[in-house]
Amino acid sequence: MNANLSYTIDSLFGPPSDLINITAFLETTSKLNPDSTTDAETFIPDLVNECSVDDVCNTLSEVWSNPTLSAYIITDHERNVTSLHHHTQKAIKASRKTSNRDYMTLSHEVSDLQKNLDGISLSSFRLNTDAVLFMRTPKYSDQNTLKTLKTSLSCNTAPEGNEAILIISIHSKVSWSPSYVNRTSQHAFLSSQTLYDIYSSIPCVTRGFPPDAGLQDEKFSGCVVCIEGHAYSNEVQGGGANYAKKLMQQMEISNRKDSGNITVAPTSLKDTRLSSLSLRVGEPYWLMHQGNCEHFLVIDRIRLRHPLDPPIGYPLTLHIAPPILDLCRACARVPAVCSVVGDIRLGESPCLLCGPCWRNMGPSDIKEVVVIALPEYTHFS
Repeated sequence: MNANLSYTIDSLFGPPSDLINITAFLETTSKLNPDSTTDAETFIPDLVNECSVDDVCNTLSEVWSNPTLSAYIITDHERNVTSLHHHTQKAIKASRKTSNRDYMTLSHEVSDLQKNLDGISLSSFRLNTDAVLFMRTPKYSDQNTLKTLKTSLSCNTAPEGNEAILIISIHSKVSWSPSYVNRTSQHAFLSSQTLYDIYSSIPCVTRGFPPDAGLQDEKFSGCVVCIEGHAYSNEVQGGGANYAKKLMQQMEISNRKDSGNITVAPTSLKDTRLSSLSLRVGEPYWLMHQGNCEHFLVIDRIRLRHPLDPPIGYPLTLHIAPPILDLCRACARVPAVCSVVGDIRLGESPCLLCGPCWRNMGPSDIKEVVVIALPEYTHFS
């Protein structure tokens, strides 16, 4: 891992928690709550009613379900944020006063909504110039291509006994900056599931490449996950590459100072249940597969399974960010659809081109030129 990537990892994640032994966590919670399947509403109704926010949710739902009101709220918020950034850039230290709105120019329902908002007495409700320090523009990874939870067809039976749920985010390197990582997906796993379930759930573009790309070869079919000083590898049939052992060999060749801190795990990905591990929340765990495709697994939460959680379908996919498409290297306007390897007419190899640019180039007379279609992204939705 290079220095720039290490700095990025330290700035994006953490500080990590202490080690959490999943088995000990389940044993401790089972003693505190022997009947884990009992809904909390059956024995603490007063607390549930006191903490209920149904009235706030109903009001918000009524506003957002009204196109006129929701459009007004969004437009007004964007105008306020733009004004705050404009004032800050000009180094205006004076606090921004809320301008008087002309309620006569607004429709009746919008003016009533704005009067209710202006009547809120909370001083923290309105944005001031100091709020700019805590604002950020929307990230690409904030968007979710999923409209509902995506369940797994491989798990159709309800879990038995006390189970923990682990919320895990997958972060990947971006093509435009190899030293930066971006969240690509988020999943919910049961503690009885394995590391291989995590690996097989990752929506990675390298799995969509056609066979002629060469990534289906046995030497690229391996995977390694480094967790708390242990390198877990999957079982590769036919004598393929054992990524854990090859990782150790590579670290010895490169004389890495931390080579002694990582050992080959005694169990494979398929044999290692999450309940047998001790994990840290907020710690990025490194995963590599398909030759050199890297990801980082980050444990966001570890909690008990709630009766309202889906009974089957784990692992659940909670979020998938839209894939960042590489633009054509010729026109730099539309996404590329093919990768051309070995063509001397192009300035680089491989070269990513869109369909019209490749058709305008025409086929090459050199037999060694290989044209590989880039994967489609239909499996991400």
